[in-house]
Amino acid sequence: MTVLLYETQSGNCTGIGFGGFLLNEGKIGEYDLERALRHQRVEHVAIGALAVREKYLSERQLCDIKGYQRERGGLFGEIAIELGLLCEGGVNALLTMQQENNRRIGEILVMFGAVSRDDMEYHLQTFHA
Repeated sequence: MTVLLYETQSGNCTGIGFGGFLLNEGKIGEYDLERALRHQRVEHVAIGALAVREKYLSERQLCDIKGYQRERGGLFGEIAIELGLLCEGGVNALLTMQQENNRRIGEILVMFGAVSRDDMEYHLQTFHA
């Protein structure tokens, strides 16, 4: 796995995520990053599935939104509002739930034991500096 590193004039890293930053810093290995990214992809809850699970939408309504999205493109929430299937408050509630359910890469790396919580928090401050 090759992680590209872009630096701004101030020396800050841009263009990579926190996992790539940890890899470039030698704090985790390629296997650790690949495993964490795979876990993140598998555990990600799509907003449509979340809407059905939380009874904001029926399966049929979800299919209608996805069909519209395939044909014309666009963001799920915007389409749901346009079709009158969700209101803005409902979309925002679902987005909040989605964010709460999806773990960040640093949390996953800690969970897997690839990095300690203290190290993760220290390097996260460096990454954002």
